[in-house]
Amino acid sequence: MISIIGAGPAGSFLAYQLAKKNHEVKIYEEHKEIGNPVQCSGVVTPALEEHLKIRKDIIVNRIKKIRFYSPDGKFFETKIRPDYVFNREKLDQYIAELAEKEGAKIINKRFLDFEKNSKKLKLKFNNSYEETDILVGADGPYSQVAKSAGLFKDRKYIIGTQARTVIPVHEKERVDIFLGYGEFGWLIPENEYTARIGVVAEENPKEDFDRLMKLTNARIINFQSGMIPLYNSKIQTQKDNVYLIGDAATMVKAATHGSIAYSAIAGKCLAEAIDKNKDYQMLWKKEIGLDLWLNLKIRNTLCKFSNAEYNKLVDYFSQDKLKNILSEHVRDFPSRFLLKILLKEPRLLRYSLKAL
Repeated sequence: MISIIGAGPAGSFLAYQLAKKNHEVKIYEEHKEIGNPVQCSGVVTPALEEHLKIRKDIIVNRIKKIRFYSPDGKFFETKIRPDYVFNREKLDQYIAELAEKEGAKIINKRFLDFEKNSKKLKLKFNNSYEETDILVGADGPYSQVAKSAGLFKDRKYIIGTQARTVIPVHEKERVDIFLGYGEFGWLIPENEYTARIGVVAEENPKEDFDRLMKLTNARIINFQSGMIPLYNSKIQTQKDNVYLIGDAATMVKAATHGSIAYSAIAGKCLAEAIDKNKDYQMLWKKEIGLDLWLNLKIRNTLCKFSNAEYNKLVDYFSQDKLKNILSEHVRDFPSRFLLKILLKEPRLLRYSLKAL
């Protein structure tokens, strides 16, 4: 028996992979409705499609361009391979349905703790106990599984604040990124009249969020916010027959703060590790470890930028030779294009010292 705590994309996709391999799987979810509350900007790159085909009714909009604004109001714009703006609630429910169709069972219970009982693990829930052979924590940034297993260690978080808003959208196929607002701010169109506007910051983002709302002159429909873990390469994701995945394992792209595509890749790695008795940590680090590390270094570098340096950065990337590289690659994997950018524009190397 394999027990997965958390029915978000990481947990449900893993359950889907394991159930396809004929493993007995149970997913335990504390919220009554899968997909709520929403704590996500709701954009994925085409990298996810290599692992999961997204149903058309889940897609709200397709993004073909990104415009980056510097603090002084200048910008550069680049075409990209189309991103998907999606309905997060529907996406979570869709992946959970895939797992159920393969035989996984979803149970509404809140996980509290576990103890080892002979070869089994005894799981404690809010109103019962269950036994399992394998336990997987897919239970988010404050993973109770990680805490119970002694795998939580030192973790850092940033705060994402987003609102769905009413605003006239001039180009619904373009996302706007605002540098100098927290770590960065964004405007993600859903259609011609609605957009998601948000800011991510290490501390209280309210001031920068309010500034961005004033700049865009949008009207708030509702708020969506949450804590985002920063990747920590020292965190162990495996201890005996207990594993961590997704946000519970800090598998988040620190430069953009997305995690769904990486969770899908790690899900395939963990399913293979369990099915064939392989080293899970070695498998996922081989696939995404370098890119997680590079994303963290990029984020740490940008966090040290002054407004003047952001302005200069936008000037550099206004060059076609750099925009062409960005348009050819998905941003999930900087290992595939970062060196190309540095070779085309060696002046960017001077910023690498900030990463150290």
